Amino acid sequence: MDGTCPLALLAAGTEAKVADIRAGKGMQARLFGMGFCPDARVKVQCADRGSIIVSVGDARYALSRGIAMKILVGCAKETA
Repeated sequence: MDGTCPLALLAAGTEAKVADIRAGKGMQARLFGMGFCPDARVKVQCADRGSIIVSVGDARYALSRGIAMKILVGCAKETA
């Protein structure tokens, strides 16, 4: 494995960098507009229920687990 995993698998309080987005062009464009670009830093705020809450920059987003599975991240480190 190349050190990446889906964003949906990270625990709350984990920080990571976006490595790749494996989605269609429309979904990629939407995620890029939200700030999910390669090398963007993301932090999982809450991963308790069906959706996960992540922060990118100063914004917070709730993503479904299905969408979060399409966002591959690497270099995760625990911060909480």
